[in-house]
Amino acid sequence: MNAWGRVLLHVVTALSLGTSVTFAGGDAEQGKLAFDKLCAGCHGADGRGGAHTFMPHVDTLTKRDYIEQVPDEYLALVIMEGGIAVGKSSYMPSWKSKLEDADVQHLIAFIRSLPSY
Repeated sequence: MNAWGRVLLHVVTALSLGTSVTFAGGDAEQGKLAFDKLCAGCHGADGRGGAHTFMPHVDTLTKRDYIEQVPDEYLALVIMEGGIAVGKSSYMPSWKSKLEDADVQHLIAFIRSLPSY
């Protein structure tokens, strides 16, 4: 099993058991670079969605009382496996073939650094 498979197994196991996984050590500045390249086209540069680059329009990542409740392992699962893995839009792609584990940690750190609205 490759590194992504181990991380995914760990995340799915944690979610099914109701426990959490910590993605400590992410660098928000590094995450911003990846976010700008891979995510901002749909989620907007500030994570608030509304980029309107395609249909359906993407909602905000920074919705107050939403993003604070979303565990890191959920974000990691969506980033790695795409929206369909969590019952969300299949337009959200899987990035597991493009990102290393550290990249995911950096992305999560950046998302966590965005102000919520």
